[in-house]
Amino acid sequence: MTESEESFNMTTSKDMHSYTALQIRLETNQLLENVELFLRGAKIVIEQEEDGTLKQRRVNIGTSKANDEGIQAILNYVQQIVNPQVVQGNFPCDRHGHSDMYESYIQECQVNMATFLMENLYNWEILESDYNVIIDGIMMLVQPYMSRLIGNEERKSYIDTIQHKESTHVQEGKKGLKLFGG
Repeated sequence: MTESEESFNMTTSKDMHSYTALQIRLETNQLLENVELFLRGAKIVIEQEEDGTLKQRRVNIGTSKANDEGIQAILNYVQQIVNPQVVQGNFPCDRHGHSDMYESYIQECQVNMATFLMENLYNWEILESDYNVIIDGIMMLVQPYMSRLIGNEERKSYIDTIQHKESTHVQEGKKGLKLFGG
């Protein structure tokens, strides 16, 4: 393997690690799956098949917080808030790190979610005793997720994750370096 091939392989490996790190930061599917499991009163278990392969299975461990239509509507609502595009926004902050815009957004989000659920409480078969549990459970996800926007820190952190570095190595042959066919 030549020196330039070795350098190329190391750069590719570094790029793949950066891509994976960025993917992990932006991927929201696992968060949304956790919300769905919460709403369905379920958990994921891993079982080993007779042939040794592992299989995931959803197991109900409680009762659903809503019917299927309600669960889907709630998930769609949460997905409008918790997604890779939204988290790249910016909530300006003061020199102490406090953001009035963040505080207003969280309050508006909670009020809108409460209204959304209340308007559909009976259509989606949500028990009144689960009403606040659903709102609180989702807001416990939304608050830290949206805090990533305070002071534009989320986008600033991408700089270290997606730096591109390129290097070129020139190898000298047995007769020395020939430039322009000379």
